[in-house]
Amino acid sequence: MKSISIYALTRKQNIEHLQKLEQQLSGREHMLKMKEWELESMRALVERLELHMQDVSALRLFYSFQIPRLGKEFDLLQIRENQIINIELKSGAVSEEAIQKQLIQNRYYLSALGKPIQSYTYISSQNRLMRLTNHDHVIEASWNQLCAALQKEGKDYSGDIENLFRAEWYLFSPLTEPNRFLNKEYFLTAQQRDIKRQILKKIREEQTGYFSFSGLPGTGKTLLLYDIAMKLSNRQQVCIIHCGEAGKKWEILHKRLQRIDFLSDNQLETQFSLEDYHAILVDEAHLLSVEKLNVLLDMSENRPIIFSSDSEEMISPKEMDQSTMKRMEELPDLQTFRLTNRIRTNAELSSFIQNMMHLPVRKNQNGYPHVSVVYANDAKEADTLVQDYVRQEYQYFPQMEGAELGITAVQDTEKMVVVLDERYYYDEDQYLRSRNPMQNGQSEVRRLFHLLNQAKENLAFVVKENETLYGILLDMK
Repeated sequence: MKSISIYALTRKQNIEHLQKLEQQLSGREHMLKMKEWELESMRALVERLELHMQDVSALRLFYSFQIPRLGKEFDLLQIRENQIINIELKSGAVSEEAIQKQLIQNRYYLSALGKPIQSYTYISSQNRLMRLTNHDHVIEASWNQLCAALQKEGKDYSGDIENLFRAEWYLFSPLTEPNRFLNKEYFLTAQQRDIKRQILKKIREEQTGYFSFSGLPGTGKTLLLYDIAMKLSNRQQVCIIHCGEAGKKWEILHKRLQRIDFLSDNQLETQFSLEDYHAILVDEAHLLSVEKLNVLLDMSENRPIIFSSDSEEMISPKEMDQSTMKRMEELPDLQTFRLTNRIRTNAELSSFIQNMMHLPVRKNQNGYPHVSVVYANDAKEADTLVQDYVRQEYQYFPQMEGAELGITAVQDTEKMVVVLDERYYYDEDQYLRSRNPMQNGQSEVRRLFHLLNQAKENLAFVVKENETLYGILLDMK
């Protein structure tokens, strides 16, 4: 999407023609449904600018840009080599608090570009121009100051604005980046905010209830769970139970968050009491055994319980112990939600992994340039190929080659290489399977799925002594 002349866009004409004009100027893939009130506000803005500067038609701004996958939208952005100017448009009266909140949030997202940022809001019905100061105050702004900034020397960014933003910059796991979480350097997506609102509303009204949200790895489930825990802990003590092998990853959070206690699911096997907690939140609930779930339910009677779990429907049911999820589904009045926006995970890699796990799923994807597949006839060749990837800064994960391994918390890595040997095959339903039996309800295929989803940029497979699997993966590419 390119920057456009807002002067050209605000000339009086039919709304349908304007929408076609905007698409022509911006190169937007889909036609934008333009709002009359926003057009009128932008026209009023242009008229005010014309009173204080010449050549308004020379200005090039990005109009109605939305960060892909995040749903975060900006009305007007000028992006130059030495600065960014953000102008938000309002038609009716709006509180200074709301203006402040929006501009601070916008500045956070824009700060990833590493340029000085000036933030304005124009209220057309009141003809008011407001500015966010460096100390986060909202004050009346000078038109001369805005016009001078818009005309400041510097080259406009002429490329596609979507190339400047990556959604995964803004969502992260509190477990891997606890300091960013504690400093509140994040904002939830619209979908996450809606789920949070519905859960908190019911808890306020009833002080109890069962809630569950799920999604593929990378949809921001853990961040949402922790954000809800932070909100609930404003007044009362809450508990987060970690399943799987989170290790010491939550120690920093445990020390800093006084009203949130962190427990391992293994502590449910001891004589531990949950009576002092207002609410219980369970991370990675799909890894909880049915025995531990029943203990948790017995200990948490009449308290709200919120479960966060990974969606694993593309894994063969024969590769999983589904008793825990079935037990959860039996909970009375369980309120369920599904997170759908993949944010932290590369969309290309995600598509390949899902297709690999279950061939009929076959998500649409135009090739997989960041996935590589090579073949080894024996262990020596496999080792040689792996070492070549390691030299290219790939991280090697030998865990899939028979070592005991639990599913761990997110440990994102830029480049990953794994070896797949003769144990792996596709069954009659086209699910990827392993010839090795499950251990403690966890199969090698399930572990592989969660491991692969930790790759952020590149994924490499060394297939050893398994030509059938190799041929299938090559065909997928």
